[in-house]
Amino acid sequence: MKYHAFISYSHRQDGILGANLEKALEKFAKPTFKRRALEIFRDANDLSAAADLGNKIEAGLLDSEYFIFMASQASARSKWCQREVDLWKEHKSMDNFLIALTDGEIVYDEATSDFDWTKTTALPKNLSVAFAGEPLYTDFRTIGATEEQTLKNINFEGKIVHIAATLHKKSIGDMVGEAVKQHKRTMRLRNAAISVLSILLIIAISASFVALRQKDKALLSTYIAHSQAQFNQDPTKSLRLAEYAYKFAKQKNMPVKEASEQLIKVFYNGFGFYQKNQVTNFQFQKNTSVSLENNPVYNHIKEIAESINNETPDGFYLGKVDDLYFNSATNQAIYVLSGTERPFPKIYAINYDMQSGTSQINSAEIKLDGFSGYTAYVQDIEITLDGQYTLLGFANAKAALIDNQAYFNTNIEKNIFKDRSVLKSGTNYPISKVAFVDEATHMLTLSYDTEIKNEFRRNVDSTYYYWKKEPFSYIEIRNSETEHQNSSLDGNYYMKLIGENRDNYFWFHYAQKV
Repeated sequence: MKYHAFISYSHRQDGILGANLEKALEKFAKPTFKRRALEIFRDANDLSAAADLGNKIEAGLLDSEYFIFMASQASARSKWCQREVDLWKEHKSMDNFLIALTDGEIVYDEATSDFDWTKTTALPKNLSVAFAGEPLYTDFRTIGATEEQTLKNINFEGKIVHIAATLHKKSIGDMVGEAVKQHKRTMRLRNAAISVLSILLIIAISASFVALRQKDKALLSTYIAHSQAQFNQDPTKSLRLAEYAYKFAKQKNMPVKEASEQLIKVFYNGFGFYQKNQVTNFQFQKNTSVSLENNPVYNHIKEIAESINNETPDGFYLGKVDDLYFNSATNQAIYVLSGTERPFPKIYAINYDMQSGTSQINSAEIKLDGFSGYTAYVQDIEITLDGQYTLLGFANAKAALIDNQAYFNTNIEKNIFKDRSVLKSGTNYPISKVAFVDEATHMLTLSYDTEIKNEFRRNVDSTYYYWKKEPFSYIEIRNSETEHQNSSLDGNYYMKLIGENRDNYFWFHYAQKV
């Protein structure tokens, strides 16, 4: 048989209960790897809209082993249910006719061996004298319409057991035992599956963690490699990448040694670090105090500077640039001049003697490591208002901050820090303008490219770079005429030799502490 049971019912009365009865019989004591415990035919579930309903129902009924009649007053009056009963009586055994009472009454009269049709309201009259004796039925009338009609409901499950036992050809005890056995087996398989899936999940999580860890390592190596690649091109970008690599390593709980080494290397490289576009449309201009214009010593020194300038030939590619600083209290001046016909920019210290009325001029070439030829072409020069520093903007996209006094110290050849810092911008455009800003605590440079349009040259991609004037993050110690023969620039620190009988003058040859 294709079906274990055929359900006959009134759609209006038992549409919901009929569907729940079918589901419960299919699920009760279901073996783990089977779709259903029983195959049940119910017209609403087994017929398509386009099918020949009469023939399909007849075929389903004849191919079923049991007939389940959902007895109610509505099904007793239904001509369809009566036809299904007649068809079963004609072709099947009434021993396999099961009754599920859902509404009305069923009263059997033993004297007549038939139902008492004056009191029986849930069965059709064509079941008269159809049974050899009083048939048993399962009473579903105690299952309320709002009550849960699933196997989770003990009351509903208890009624399903009676019908299922008959369909499975088992006793009620065996049926319950089979349900328990199948449930335990399902739970064991479920738990085993959960264990396997849990192990697989742990493996997958571990694998993803390892993969993510490897990805993080690759990213960290990429950040460090990019920082290294930018070291000579754009130190500021190199610093930002090294800083990001260090923070990334800390955030991901990874070793920071390589990132910190790169960060320290860039940080102490001697270059300054910029920020872009802190100001716009800054007016680069050199202002001379009106009081100096009326100072005869200043005008005398100015004439000397102009004479030096005039003696320097104009270059073919770039013109000359210069700047002059004058201290009216000491009658001393600093003059810096650069031109393409000179191999290096030159700095002049001019001292005017009031008694003799003469001027003493000392000069030195500003030789910076890596600056020669085209790269030594200076675009702009600015001296601080106190005359201590000079800022030069070069055609190689760099600027240099120099210590003016360092060029005229006694031990000039030993001083490697005449260039206070070299400032590398983020483009390859020349440094066209330079200036000290914020009371000379910071420096400003301007870079731009040029293009020819309609036979006119114009500036494009103008970028302002903002720098700290004192970029060094370490203490500079110089030889000095002090007790320890050395001192920091600000005089607050010195190097003290470790050990006895050491010549302080050679402090830089030995171990020392600050």
